[in-house]
Amino acid sequence: MREPRYSILVDIQDAIERAKQGKLALYWQRTIQREYRCKKVTPAEQQAYEQLQSILSEVPQWSDEEELHHDMENIEGKLWFCHFWDDHYSMVQLTEDRNGKYSTAYVLDREITPDVRKAAALQAQKELVDRMQAWGVSLLNAPVPEQMKYASLAEAASHLMQVLNAPECIMG
Repeated sequence: MREPRYSILVDIQDAIERAKQGKLALYWQRTIQREYRCKKVTPAEQQAYEQLQSILSEVPQWSDEEELHHDMENIEGKLWFCHFWDDHYSMVQLTEDRNGKYSTAYVLDREITPDVRKAAALQAQKELVDRMQAWGVSLLNAPVPEQMKYASLAEAASHLMQVLNAPECIMG
């Protein structure tokens, strides 16, 4: 029995609606672009993708950071740190939910060279160190295991720093 063919038409249509409002951040533009390029598209998908590209060329879009701030505000959370790269499909972020629990997220593009991955991680580390100093938070000396949520900003930031020390292990 053949597997049902996955259609990206719904994703593209959703992207079109967000793009019309200027709310399709670069991260999501790239996600749609990758999906589109990685499959044989139907005529309807091709037409929708072309419409999306036309809208993107005419309507300025918000940044990845603006989108993340908006999303966090909608769930009564806070964005503490984020960095999105414009030249490749990578990001790191540290957020706090409405209950005061902290989370980290990170993706380093697997299609970039190991040297670029290392440079990206180093750049994020430098920015994170500066932010931690501004927050008055010290890097913890002991390794911090990966968890869904962290009890303190210091734990979450230390875990993120620890992950960035090994960029070759970050899958994305």
